[in-house]
Amino acid sequence: MLIRQIFNVLSLRERYLVAIIIWVLLLVWVLSLFETFQKNWSTYSLNNQLLESFEATLAQSEAADIMLSSAREGLDGTKTFSAAQLMGRLDSLARDNEVSGFDISTPATIESQLFSFHTVRLSIQRSRISELIRFDQAVKAYSPYIALADIQVTANKRDPRFLDAVFELVSFELKEDALND
Repeated sequence: MLIRQIFNVLSLRERYLVAIIIWVLLLVWVLSLFETFQKNWSTYSLNNQLLESFEATLAQSEAADIMLSSAREGLDGTKTFSAAQLMGRLDSLARDNEVSGFDISTPATIESQLFSFHTVRLSIQRSRISELIRFDQAVKAYSPYIALADIQVTANKRDPRFLDAVFELVSFELKEDALND
């Protein structure tokens, strides 16, 4: 009643202004409600899509298990090399193939959940082409466990009849603990 009495005391112009102010406030309130509803609906839609994506991924778990087991059959975890084993294997390959003047760098390792990737640079100084070919074929015998990532061959500066080569070799180590989790 008090509000009605105050409203009746106001002049016609003041009544219109108060009504406009009230309508503007109501409009701002409704627009903010609409904006909040729109944001909540957008979040709900995104979460619904994410949930459907997760459900689709989980539905493929049997296929992933089958693919994992077939991939594991083609890969012998005991033949993968740790960084130290890779250096030892490359050293023995170079010695067995009578490569003269070689140097093996310290391996660089990149870790992932399932694998450790080891990269080693093996430098060979003053070698004949036949020694390089023999060494390359010996490395290829360990494929896919040791792979040749890059090779650089240059003529030796002192005696161009000999070659200097840098082999960049990559190996991976299978983490059996990660597969069994």
